[in-house]
Amino acid sequence: MLGWLAAFCVFWATASLYLGGMNVELEGGSGPRQLIGLLGMLVLFLIVWRILDALLGGFGGIPGVVLPIVLSVLSLPLVARAAFALVGVKVRKGAGAH
Repeated sequence: MLGWLAAFCVFWATASLYLGGMNVELEGGSGPRQLIGLLGMLVLFLIVWRILDALLGGFGGIPGVVLPIVLSVLSLPLVARAAFALVGVKVRKGAGAH
């Protein structure tokens, strides 16, 4: 049960770093569509985490909790592209600074 809470909290920190701190831009869609895409991203992230937890949770202890979360975080760019594509918003690399 504690793993869900950890994955949920880690999602918000990593999603804000990915969408706000990395060189990506959301193209198309209004504010509500982008919000729905963000919530879809949360759902897909938790689904990926749950699948990895079911597969790797047998390690027990710290590795059984940390390993699925780390692998879910590494899949965040793919999850973001899939979730935003469902609502018609594209995630692209941002323009380079001059």
